[in-house]
Amino acid sequence: MLSRPELILKLIVEQYLSDGTPVSSKFISEQGGLQVSSATVRNTMVQLEQMGLIRSPHTSAGRVPTTQGIRLFIDKMLQLEAVPQRWLNEIQQTLLPQLPPSVLIQRAGQLLANLTGLVSLLSPPKAGGRVIRQAELVRLAMDKLLLVVIDAEGDVLHRVLAQNADIPQQTLSRSLCVLNAALCGQCWPDAIGRLALMARTEGGDTERLLLDVMAQLSLDEMQQNQPLVYGQHHLLQEAEHQPDAALQQVVQLLEQPACLLQILAPVLQDQCTKLILGRESGITELHNVSIIALRYQAEPHRVLALLGPSRMHYAHLIPLVEAVGLQLSKHLNQP
Repeated sequence: MLSRPELILKLIVEQYLSDGTPVSSKFISEQGGLQVSSATVRNTMVQLEQMGLIRSPHTSAGRVPTTQGIRLFIDKMLQLEAVPQRWLNEIQQTLLPQLPPSVLIQRAGQLLANLTGLVSLLSPPKAGGRVIRQAELVRLAMDKLLLVVIDAEGDVLHRVLAQNADIPQQTLSRSLCVLNAALCGQCWPDAIGRLALMARTEGGDTERLLLDVMAQLSLDEMQQNQPLVYGQHHLLQEAEHQPDAALQQVVQLLEQPACLLQILAPVLQDQCTKLILGRESGITELHNVSIIALRYQAEPHRVLALLGPSRMHYAHLIPLVEAVGLQLSKHLNQP
């Protein structure tokens, strides 16, 4: 049972999250079930303001919740809503168990951004490193090869290698032999280092071909270790229609998503959903941004997060993030 101050705070937060405008004592007193006068509401609002739970913006007669007020509302009063069936259907149809992990993670990020119109952030696809299981060079033409590298999780790298001249069969056979000796069973960075050393002992066409392979492996390693961000265009579109320095700062911060993941890492040591409200992040650029974050895999440590305005529809979005995280966890943690 909520006390009167808590009930009034609940009404203020819910209305503010709904339309973003200051909430007046008249509006509160007219709500059914409260049965108190405007004067009583005003006195209670003064108490809530003294407690730092609401504030008066500028000269407005209404009040808006502070970060502390929204936090109290979420921790004690928020009632989560069921995820709509159409969203559950999309999650199941998009995040299929047979997909390689990197594709699964990419699809999850795109799905979250598309469903919510917000920004999703996910750990790098290969957050825990990867071991190479198999490497192949397949001839497509006399001067063109297909590089295929499969890691232990079943993810496949395909790259077309175009050469300046025809590739003799002897060069292809020798290169493939060196590749398997250097790569198979090795962690990706270690494999690149081994290949670099072994290529130098070959010389000629074989060395040039192996160095091309090494360049492709290095590029892929860099890409696979970058956090994934989807939905930045939602922020950019909002910034175009509503010039806001805070929005521009968030856009710039998302250009270095690894920093955000480092901030989230300490609070995501268990599988509980975490909610970081605005100033709680300690980052100036995120003072008007809320983050719903969840660790969906322990080993390797993988997280997903949804970034949006402080006026986020938390009751709607928290269950959605949890549903996506559950689907990822179920597929990625199975033997």
